Amino acid sequence: MEMNTTNTSREMGVAKPPVESTPDAFRRIWHGVRDRILAGLLVILPIMITLWVIRWLYTWLEAYVIDPFAMLVLWKARRVQGEPDLPPWFENYAAPIIAIIFIFVLLYGCGFLAQSRLRQGIDRILLRLPVISVIYDAVRNVFLCLDKPAASSQPQRLVLIAFPHPGMRLPAFVTSTCRDIKTHKTLLCVYVPTTPMPTSGFFLMVPEDEVTELNWNTEQTLQAIISGGLTAPQEVSYFAAASAAGMVSRLAPGAEGVSADRQAGS
Repeated sequence: MEMNTTNTSREMGVAKPPVESTPDAFRRIWHGVRDRILAGLLVILPIMITLWVIRWLYTWLEAYVIDPFAMLVLWKARRVQGEPDLPPWFENYAAPIIAIIFIFVLLYGCGFLAQSRLRQGIDRILLRLPVISVIYDAVRNVFLCLDKPAASSQPQRLVLIAFPHPGMRLPAFVTSTCRDIKTHKTLLCVYVPTTPMPTSGFFLMVPEDEVTELNWNTEQTLQAIISGGLTAPQEVSYFAAASAAGMVSRLAPGAEGVSADRQAGS
């Protein structure tokens, strides 16, 4: 009877449900676990990188700004109180808070000197010193560019340069331009930030005709650099075609006329 029932079910075309093999089941489970882990990384990495940057900034400020002012507060408190030992809560909590408040008050007071004659006198003195003048003038120009009003400041020019070797491109900020003495070509002075800290990078000089204009804005570029490309925009002008004006400028003197004559003859 069992043989007849089996044959009957086969003849009627009743298909049995496919049985999933053990390797396929393990592969499906592993893919699900892997996707969950990657999704968790996408959630936690931006938080961890942000906290790391904030911790780095606070550590630097604590070592070079807050601690010196806190020691000054403790020294002044010991002199006023007349005792070498102060309460632990004052040394651990009150002194750093007082130092931070004092720093903000000092910066606010220095803001009144921005357009004063004292500021101009300090500039004249520092700009006349042999070694300090070079460093001070460069740093001062950088912060003057950052201090421009939004209406008068021009948008930051962003380009892609071939770095560290041909075939690879990195985003760079154009800081200034200069001209070559022999060829009279325009050279771009660019700053190439690094990941994940854009404050460290490289200063390079590249010919203008060898760069590609980047279609990202400053915020998108910085976010892509800090995140290691996780937040990079979906579209980028990587293989942008050279403009007609740029092609004409690359021609040798008289080459434009020769090309026009060839077109006319053809």
